[in-house]
Amino acid sequence: MAQAMSPTASIIQSLSGQATLLMKMKILSFGKNYDVMDSNQSVLLTIGLDAGQNVKGLAVGAAVSQIAGDYVGRWAARRREYTYDVKDPQGNLAMQIRKGVGGNTATFQVVDAATQSQVGRIELKRSLIGGLKATWVDPSGVVYLHTKGNILRRKYEILGPQGERWGRVRHKILAVRDVWQLELDPRVNHLYSALFATVLDFEKKM
Repeated sequence: MAQAMSPTASIIQSLSGQATLLMKMKILSFGKNYDVMDSNQSVLLTIGLDAGQNVKGLAVGAAVSQIAGDYVGRWAARRREYTYDVKDPQGNLAMQIRKGVGGNTATFQVVDAATQSQVGRIELKRSLIGGLKATWVDPSGVVYLHTKGNILRRKYEILGPQGERWGRVRHKILAVRDVWQLELDPRVNHLYSALFATVLDFEKKM
């Protein structure tokens, strides 16, 4: 009997050759959850922060805001440690993105859930005026992905290790849903690009 494909391998296979991904935020959710879909809106993977972590972060931010103001409250909320789960369409855990302590600078360790091996890390820096810059660094310390453009407005490019454009993010509205589009170079498998773009979208809202 053939061995079943792991959730991570299944996701990688589903992303192969994709030229466009649609990223949809689940509005009616107590957590922070996104569906990553193909151009036909078939779900390829989900990325989410569970309700418990999200609600606790909101409560911390609100409490600090009452004492020290909105900016410090948002900083307090986002400097907490938390973990995003990456799952296949059947809900099987494939990977985790684990944020360390940090408000205006933070590191997110990306690990395979089955082996607990690190597959990369996302390093994020936030300027005093709110802009974001980010890089994806592979386990050997080499920069694999980085951003160019305006992350806050969802108008930016994802560049590969040699500066080549692997993806371009553009915001679009479909009905009342918060949907945005990631245009891709179909020659590259874009699991890391999808994780990268979704984490940046989570963080720009904080």
